[in-house]
Amino acid sequence: AKLSDEEIALFPLRNINSVVKLFKTHLERNLEPNLAILSIILGYIENTLTCSRGPEAGDPETNNISEEINDGVWGENSITKLPTVEYSFVEALYQRFLSIIKAHVDVVSFGSPKYASRELVKRVSDVVWCTLSSSYYKDRAHLQSIFSYMTGAKLDSSG
Repeated sequence: AKLSDEEIALFPLRNINSVVKLFKTHLERNLEPNLAILSIILGYIENTLTCSRGPEAGDPETNNISEEINDGVWGENSITKLPTVEYSFVEALYQRFLSIIKAHVDVVSFGSPKYASRELVKRVSDVVWCTLSSSYYKDRAHLQSIFSYMTGAKLDSSG
């Protein structure tokens, strides 16, 4: 399921509340949520906050997230700023991911199942594994999302 017009209208995502609202809306509307798009969104946020490619310390785009945590739970009014996530960026990475998978996996040869079979999941996994960059350590942190796969052809063992 792609994102609905209502979900797309929530972009750009700029804070925790906007991300939570998007995920809540998407998960409530879809029996089968689009985990690829959700992975791209969370991967972008995680990568930007944890890697040197992210905003500089003191950048007005991000605040100290720990200030918003109250006993380990996000407050009702949590508006902590995050790196801005634009829909066009998410959609471009999603389409790129789909094109890689569709170019290497013929779903029809699996009988066009309603749900993914073990064989289909294995085939997609093999395609992803074979297209990873070999010039990095596969146990490096923060490489579990489709975002890290699409932007650097990198995944860790959990990814």
